[in-house]
Amino acid sequence: MASLRVAVLVTLALASGLTSGANAASPAEDKVLAKQHFESGARHFDLSEYDQALAEFKEAYRLKPDAPFLYNIAQCHRKLGHVDEALTFYKTYLRRAPDAPNRGEVERRIQELEAEHQAQQARKAEEEREAKEARAAKAAAEAKATAEAKAAAEAESAKTAERAATVPPPVETPSPQPAYAPLSRPVPEAVAWPASPVPANRTDLTQAAASKPVGEAGAETSILHRWWFWTAVGVVVVGGVTAAVLATRRGGNGVFCSDCATTAGLNLP
Repeated sequence: MASLRVAVLVTLALASGLTSGANAASPAEDKVLAKQHFESGARHFDLSEYDQALAEFKEAYRLKPDAPFLYNIAQCHRKLGHVDEALTFYKTYLRRAPDAPNRGEVERRIQELEAEHQAQQARKAEEEREAKEARAAKAAAEAKATAEAKAAAEAESAKTAERAATVPPPVETPSPQPAYAPLSRPVPEAVAWPASPVPANRTDLTQAAASKPVGEAGAETSILHRWWFWTAVGVVVVGGVTAAVLATRRGGNGVFCSDCATTAGLNLP
């Protein structure tokens, strides 16, 4: 049992020594990593990449909490326009490093940022006041427009009622009864036309034709009273009109009628 206790104590001692050695090596490693983050942050800061520089400086401070990292963090916030955050980190830097060689410069930065902070607060209050006044003016204008519209509607309604009261009601007149025409009309008397007298120097053709035989009357009748004569004349007239139309249509490439279906330049047969 005694040997077992000795072995346990030796094991615990060795383990404690290894742990203390690991803890002694950890700050050196953190310092190396903090330096790497600082160098990376400085490169980003030189390139005006202030967001990336801010992240690197914060990581360096977590690994090695030195006051200069706080100053760098404050510088990044000032470049980004974060007035409140810059004030916080500048003041924290001076608290952690009261004897800092750049204390005067940092205090001047703090004064400038506080003045800017006050100006921002004043601008914000002014913007809120203007917005409030604008909302109040808009509400007043809307209320005025509503009141004017209501007053105009009431005035128009009053005028309508007044006109209705002064105009007398229309007088109804009975519609006239339609006049019906009698069903029967008197029959007009027949008018006898006077017979035109036959001149003394003319012979009544009707009586002459009636007194002559049928053969003689037909022979003496004029050719103008023959049906076949007028038929032949009609055929000749129709043929002449048709020939004239065809001759006009075959007149070559003249100017066509604007109402015709043909177009200029078309060679008609």
